[in-house]
Amino acid sequence: MANGHCYRVGEKVHHQAFGEGLVVDVRNRDFFDILEIAFSDAVRKVTSIHPQLSAVAVAGGRAGSRPRPPGAPAASGPAANRAARGSRAGRAAGGGICPIDPLAYAFPRSPILHLDVESARPFAAPRGPAVESPAAFLAHIQALELARRRGFEQLLALNHARDVQKLEHQIRACLRALREMKGRALLADEVGLGKTIEAGLILKEYVLRGLARKALILVPASLVTQWREELTHKFDIPAATYSRGMDWQARPFLIASLDTAKSAGNRRAIAAAGFDLLIVDEAHRLRNHLTQAWRFIDSLSLKYLLLLTATPVQNDMRELYNLVTLLRPGALGTYRSFRREFVVRGDKRLPKNTHTLSRLLSDVMIRTTRSSTSIQFPRREVRTLHIDLTPEERAFYDAVSAFVQRRSEAPNANRGGMVWPLLMIVLQKEIGSSTAAALGTLAKAARGRLAPARGELRELLALGEGVRTQAKLEALENWLGSPPRRREKVIVFSQFRRTVTAITERLRERGWRVGAFHGSLTGAAKDAVVAAFRDHLDVLVSTEAGGEGRNLQFCRRLVNYDLPWNPMRVEQRIGRIHRIGQTRDVEIVNLSARGTLEAYVLRVLQDKIGMFRMVIGEMDQVLGNLDWEESFEARVFRLWTTHRERPDLEQAFEELGERLDLARRRYEHVKAYDREIFESTAVR
Repeated sequence: MANGHCYRVGEKVHHQAFGEGLVVDVRNRDFFDILEIAFSDAVRKVTSIHPQLSAVAVAGGRAGSRPRPPGAPAASGPAANRAARGSRAGRAAGGGICPIDPLAYAFPRSPILHLDVESARPFAAPRGPAVESPAAFLAHIQALELARRRGFEQLLALNHARDVQKLEHQIRACLRALREMKGRALLADEVGLGKTIEAGLILKEYVLRGLARKALILVPASLVTQWREELTHKFDIPAATYSRGMDWQARPFLIASLDTAKSAGNRRAIAAAGFDLLIVDEAHRLRNHLTQAWRFIDSLSLKYLLLLTATPVQNDMRELYNLVTLLRPGALGTYRSFRREFVVRGDKRLPKNTHTLSRLLSDVMIRTTRSSTSIQFPRREVRTLHIDLTPEERAFYDAVSAFVQRRSEAPNANRGGMVWPLLMIVLQKEIGSSTAAALGTLAKAARGRLAPARGELRELLALGEGVRTQAKLEALENWLGSPPRRREKVIVFSQFRRTVTAITERLRERGWRVGAFHGSLTGAAKDAVVAAFRDHLDVLVSTEAGGEGRNLQFCRRLVNYDLPWNPMRVEQRIGRIHRIGQTRDVEIVNLSARGTLEAYVLRVLQDKIGMFRMVIGEMDQVLGNLDWEESFEARVFRLWTTHRERPDLEQAFEELGERLDLARRRYEHVKAYDREIFESTAVR
């Protein structure tokens, strides 16, 4: 609709830039329609509220009018069509809504409810079960109006969230997204300011008010677990992780990777599932309108859409235009007019007319910078304790590593499905964590069906059982000192539960008050351990699963007992204590055994890109600039298994570090570019 006009398929229209055209499709949104119009040169998408669009007048009536069937009400158009589709009463009575003049719902022997334009527009398509009577329909509309008019004066979600600080910039962002942007917003806060919390609060608000019953969250694969834990723990939203073969309609709240969702079969199923709200994290991956991912998101009919990214623009201003178009097509005009008005001629990276651009962006985009908040971010103190393995440990580590390398390169390495590759990866990770972790897997494998290697596995098992001293465990004890009566709390992270158990048992023997935290605990047990750690325990020994989504800012000292190959996991560990709400400087200690795969990874991450000093969330931005088809973990493992000689291994990891350094510099460049654009446009 434009200037109060309701468009229909088959209607002639005129566009100031493209000339006369014919409407070939109308896709309904809550506050406007998306029109597909066949012009002389191409079929284009235009919103019904686009200022350059108008209907072509026809003889004998107003522009675009159509004869009414006998007895049909005067009200008509997309909003009326949606209302009629939304209730049986509407279909039976032929009633409808015209989103132009003051509105009237008229039913036989029923009172007339008059609503003003702004009140009625969001309710043109009532959701939920079909309404059985005119009176029930009117009551439904009145309830929705109350929910809208009285609801967003404050955030109900704040009182239904756990371990969430009430930060002014986040509350302000949520209220703007709800009130002014009607749930279709680009959340572009700088890294570390809590875009995930903002999205969770908005989702919870809509759920509490009954305005969203189904939501889909699309995130990078590396963040799926983190999102699930945050939504479950902080917002009590039972989000499930999508797995292959799952029915997209089976669960009301689903988390999946964008790559999974955009596949041909899944696209159709997601469209049919009828999600009310879609959240896309790291939405800068949608910057190219020619990609399958962008077209997939654009094809969905959604009430609410949240795009999250700290770097909306990475190469040129067209990327910003593409993101805004997903949220509100036509808000920035056609791309031709956008480029003419807001992009410096000859340089697609530079904006102009920034005051006008800022005003347009403020209708759909929220960006908070660190400098605009009063939040104090503490410093990090990082230490690495380099450890020499005992002779027995060294022999065991080298033997297991050699076994992994041989089996990974063997022609029959993939025999028996995924058993061998997975076993090799797990063994190499475990031997870098602790002898106890590797022994458990070796014992299980030796009793299993891997007959060709049973003899080797038993030899390795016997070698490991001969290890009596744990060099890393002794180093941890020495760093902790003697058990205190009152000293600062420490959280120790490991990848494996058997390592957690070994550390916990040793420290308890030495007199420390220790809690163990891992994924096998129930929700109540996890809460109890965190409460005990906060109240009286000295040390919490935890797997990655233990810390996700938990507020541990009362602790400021963290030990990486072992080092995951995936940098995102390391960053997520640090994020448990070094986050908004931490008031003290944070101390991070890495235990690194010389001559191990973990030592190579640590050197790359620490020396080449300074990962331990990055803001939480930046590591994913850096990794996103790598054009690898394999994961970072897979690349690390491949380098380890294909370079046997030390000089070759050194060279391979040096090259890996150089690639990461390039990716980091690319991210810094993009960050500076975005800061230049959005500070000049002053988007708030």
